[in-house]
Amino acid sequence: MTLLAFEFILAILLLNKSADWFARGTALVAELTGMPRLWMGAILGGFVASIPEKLVTCIAAWNNHSEIALGNGIGSVTFNCVLMGICLLQTRVALDKAWFRDHGIPMLISCLVLFGFCLREAITWPVALLFVLLAAFYVVWSVVTAQRDPLVARQAEAAIAETLGEKSAIQHRWYVAILLLTISVPILFLSSSWLVHIAVEMAKSLGLSESVIALTLVVFGTSLPELATTIAATRRGHLDTTLGMIFGSNVFVGMGAIGLGGLFGRLPVTTANRLFDLPVMMLAMILPFVPLLFGRTPGRLMGYLLLIGYAVYVYALFTFYGVFE
Repeated sequence: MTLLAFEFILAILLLNKSADWFARGTALVAELTGMPRLWMGAILGGFVASIPEKLVTCIAAWNNHSEIALGNGIGSVTFNCVLMGICLLQTRVALDKAWFRDHGIPMLISCLVLFGFCLREAITWPVALLFVLLAAFYVVWSVVTAQRDPLVARQAEAAIAETLGEKSAIQHRWYVAILLLTISVPILFLSSSWLVHIAVEMAKSLGLSESVIALTLVVFGTSLPELATTIAATRRGHLDTTLGMIFGSNVFVGMGAIGLGGLFGRLPVTTANRLFDLPVMMLAMILPFVPLLFGRTPGRLMGYLLLIGYAVYVYALFTFYGVFE
């Protein structure tokens, strides 16, 4: 078991480092080809930023480990309540109606769509294709709404500049972009496959279902980039932007990752998913918006509630989760 734990940590480190290289390489290519930075920010913040979740879900589905594939998608959305909690613990966050409409409502709709289709026996390829199209539509929606808000546009510029790092000569940057993509792509696939294999072995060794491992350890590993970004952004005081990124991540993981996974293989929905995981996911996503119904904004109390609630959920997964199976 010690060896498995070491392999798990190593696979996570490789996956996240190669995902960072891939993001930087993609950003350089987009910059060099003259792509508008709002589009760059939407694509990098959506499809590219959640590469670990997408790859693990797709590879698990391809190898007929549907519990890991679906569990990683649902669990990643639920884990984002921890990121929300971290943000809300910093200070009270003022959410204006336009901001709530542009970011909160699409996220809640995507979670409801996921919940509704998971009431079926399985996520099949037509449903998966619909999920992918909805995620792509959200990219367009993000750009359209950002164009109406100069502040968001400036923040997108800053985010891209941070991803690209210091500028170098144009002739060298093409080589850097090609090198980053050439190195990162095979490592991404190898580390994702390795992580799925380790998750299966850990489930066998611990006598747990693959769903439990996916909903906890795998989710934590694939969500490390979002966790690091959230902590860094809250320290800089960009709480509203960070919450927007979290809401967007829920759309891209819930629709994008599960959608792509469903295109690689049929994803059966277990009884435990329907009776426990999905209701908890919906509760975690809806809860921060309850104070808005009373004309207030979520604050530190809501942050503590989200963090404690997630800890209880993880405890339940390792204790009486089998009751739902």
